[in-house]
Amino acid sequence: MSEPLKSKYELILWNLLLTGDEPQVSKIKPKLTTAECKPLIHQGLIRLEKRGRANHLVLEDKAWDWMSERLQSEDFKVEFSPRATTAIPIFQTFLMRLGQYMRSNDVPLVEFLKPALSSSNAPIDHQPSHASLEERIRKTYASLTQTSADFRVRIAQIHQAINDIPPQTVNNTLRSMQQAGELSLRPMEDPEEIALEDEKAAIDLGGGDKRYFVFIK
Repeated sequence: MSEPLKSKYELILWNLLLTGDEPQVSKIKPKLTTAECKPLIHQGLIRLEKRGRANHLVLEDKAWDWMSERLQSEDFKVEFSPRATTAIPIFQTFLMRLGQYMRSNDVPLVEFLKPALSSSNAPIDHQPSHASLEERIRKTYASLTQTSADFRVRIAQIHQAINDIPPQTVNNTLRSMQQAGELSLRPMEDPEEIALEDEKAAIDLGGGDKRYFVFIK
């Protein structure tokens, strides 16, 4: 059975579960120091991942099982500090009712927060041809560099502009275009400039050699 954590730790886990974020330790809410992360790390609920010079909180799969078991336990209740924000009472009511519903209907937490699309409702994935995606990448690059003195474009910007195509598909095309000599994928020279969206968009060429920029001659 999952043992209760301090209310601060439970609130942090809910923050990560509900948002899907992997924030820097210095930016997590409620505030948390690296040393204070140890109880959560020890229980296998989170891990610290080094990205550039910053440590990021990353949720482990065990956290889903832990929180699901807590919600469905008979003695489950929510207790946060009275100095917490005004949203906390609403959050408490929501969790209490959710816990009751999940116990009554035997619903796993992952089904509630990550509902899968049924085959009848699943969107049809119209993937573009390789050539047409390459052309969109070239046009996007040209458009973005028209308004910038820097001829490098962040891969994250490419993803934002071509947001109807899965990022991995775009990255695979960028990788093949580099192999064909049609563009160059560049690293981030200053690790402190790596934002979360850059890290998510990065292309790993192997051995941790990550590229964050696109350059087309």
